[in-house]
Amino acid sequence: MNKEDQYLTLEQVAKKLQVARITVYRMVRRKQLPAVKLGKAWRVSSKKLAELFDP
Repeated sequence: MNKEDQYLTLEQVAKKLQVARITVYRMVRRKQLPAVKLGKAWRVSSKKLAELFDP
């Protein structure tokens, strides 16, 4: 699986961004961070996360 194909949990995103999980959840709900809901869990594309936060 390529890095582009991976989807991260909100907990994993929070750890990468060094913020609380609730902060990531709020970013998703405010559409500041693109995410998809799979069942009851939100997932964030590692590719889109990199595009947004990597220089």
